Parts: sequence; structure tokens; C-alpha cells
Amino acid sequence: MKILFINLPYYGHVVPTIGLVQELIKRGCEVTYLMPFDWKDTIADSGAEFYGYKNHRQLSEQIKNAYAAAERMIEEFDFVIYEQFFFIGKHLAEKYHKPVARVFTAPVTNKRLMEEFIASKGPLSIFKHKWIARAFTKDIARNIPMKTDNWLDEIIQNPPGLNLVYTLREYQPYEEEFPDEQYKFLGPSIYERKSCRFDFVKSESPVVYISLGTVIKGAVSFFQNCIDAFRFENIDVIISVGQKFDVKKLKNIPSNVHIYKSVPQLDVLKMADVFVTHGGMNSVSEALVCGTPMVVIPFVSDQPVNARCIEKLGVGKKLEYSIANANSIKNAIFSVASDDNMKANLAKMQRLITEAPGNQGGAEVIIQYHNEQT
Repeated sequence: MKILFINLPYYGHVVPTIGLVQELIKRGCEVTYLMPFDWKDTIADSGAEFYGYKNHRQLSEQIKNAYAAAERMIEEFDFVIYEQFFFIGKHLAEKYHKPVARVFTAPVTNKRLMEEFIASKGPLSIFKHKWIARAFTKDIARNIPMKTDNWLDEIIQNPPGLNLVYTLREYQPYEEEFPDEQYKFLGPSIYERKSCRFDFVKSESPVVYISLGTVIKGAVSFFQNCIDAFRFENIDVIISVGQKFDVKKLKNIPSNVHIYKSVPQLDVLKMADVFVTHGGMNSVSEALVCGTPMVVIPFVSDQPVNARCIEKLGVGKKLEYSIANANSIKNAIFSVASDDNMKANLAKMQRLITEAPGNQGGAEVIIQYHNEQT
């Protein structure tokens, strides 16, 4: 089977899918991964054949570029997989009579969740104005037949027959709205990943790992508060500040605080006693895999929803950024680290992840679905 995989250039939307591609290739499928040209090296890790399209800062232009590139080649493929924001993926596959599946690298979105994402002041917040959403949709879709006139409604109201979701059903908000026959919850994406060089050596001291992901700007005062919180504690603190952060802005860094531009996150989470995170889905999933309790400081998009899910499952605690000073950060971390119920809940989640279909199950479902559709 020849598979065309269409994705958009967002780290959290790509990384989980690499393991799925690897499993499909193991099963004899030929996979071509369609992404912007500057993502070629990242896709190389999957083993897929790479096919590129021109990147663009505007999401609308990215989607149009991806659609044009896919349409030039789709007829040679047997199956199409697309990610959740590429809302015209289903229409493209149907136009050329190809069976199709959609991938969610975060919880599946329904009307209530979409309203929460829009209200969270993230990139989707501009679409609270319906006329902007309609204009955005019209610019992309043009002559494509749509079920709705709003691309966010299209994601919700016009799903394909098969949707692969990279979380557990136990994690999914409003999970009763997503029937088993149409939505396959794979659990977090677990596969062998390349590790970058990391010179930290774990001692007998507890480890706190702090990272606000790749999209949070600034955060000088927050990181400084973290440093001050543990200046005199017998705790090793690992802080990943991001490639563009100016470390020189942080003052009086003690020997037990270790600052890095980036770290091999899974390796660090395996040794960490607590993870302080912005609550991005990749980070949350990896913490659950490693059984690491979380202090979640949500900002935008799906992060507030993830913080709520984490507290509901009893595997972490939310801390509002507006009150995150040295004392509140330290108190939240100590509270999470000493919570035995949280440790038991994390062990349960790890067991559920082990039992989940994962990328292997996702590959099997795709092949079976293709055989049923042809």
C-alpha cells in the first residue's frame, strides 16, 4: 500500500507521527511524507520518502501550498492520512476516491473544546470573530465543496470515517461524544528517538525539570524565580530555556541549577521527580509515559484544557503564571513530589499507556481500514 501523509509545520503535530510512519513501513507500506522543504531532515528519521512544499508564515498559505502539492501527486497513492488542521484533507481524498484517515496529536476537538481553545488567547483566538473564520475558510477552500463555511466547524462536523488520536480515552474531554468505531485512541506516541548530547550527571539529590516548551516568549522573571526558589535546596534543577533565550539575562545561578538551551526531554523525564511544564500535549504525554508528576503553568491553546485533564486524573497540579513567584513555585513542586495518591495515579496511567494500541495498533488499524474500503 502506498500512503500519502500530509502534515503542517508544527513540532507537536509532527513528532508523534514519526513512530506511526515507522510502523507502517515495517509492515511493508510505502509512505511519502508531505511537509515544507525545511523539514526534510526531521522527516528522514521516519524512513518515509520526503516530498516538499513551500513554507509560509501564514497558516492559510501553508494549507494552500500543501493542498496544491498533494493534488499533483495523490493519484499514485492508495491511502491518505492528514493532520487535524489540514481541514480540506478529507475533501482532497474524496475527490480522488482515496480512503482517508485523520490524525489528532492532541485530544479530539468538539464544539465545547473549540470554544475553550478560541477563548484561551492562543493562535485560534482571532477566529472568535465569525467573519474572519469564514473569510479564512473561503480563501483556502475556494471551489472545494464544504459542509460548513467555517474551517473550525468543518473540523468538528465533517470527520472522516477513521480518526487516530494520540491520547488515552481516559484523558479525552467529553469522551462520550467520540464513538469507538470512528475514533481510535492510541495513547501517547512511544518510539525510539535520537538523543542530543546531554552532560548532566544525576546525583543522589532529587531532580526538578522545568521547561515552558518552544513557543513561550520571554519568561526571564519566571526562570529567575525558579532559580531563587531552589538556591539553597538540596535539589538539582534542570531548566530548558529554548534556543532563542538569552541565558545572560539570568543572574546568580547556583551550582545546583543547570541551564540548557534544549535537552533530550524523555531522558530527563525518566530521572526527574517533578516536571514543571506549560502543558503542551507532547510534554504532558511524555510525562505520563515516564510517570513524572507535573506542575502545569498553562498559557494558551490546549494548555488550559490539558491542565484541567491533569488535575482530573490526579497526576499533577495547576499553577497560574500570574501568581508564579519563588514561594508558590516551590510550594507547588513540594506538594506534588510528596503526594502518594498522585504516584499511584501515575502508575495507573503508565499501565493504561502500556495496554494502549500505540503506533503499532495505529498501523494495523490503517491497513485493516484500507482493506475494508477497497
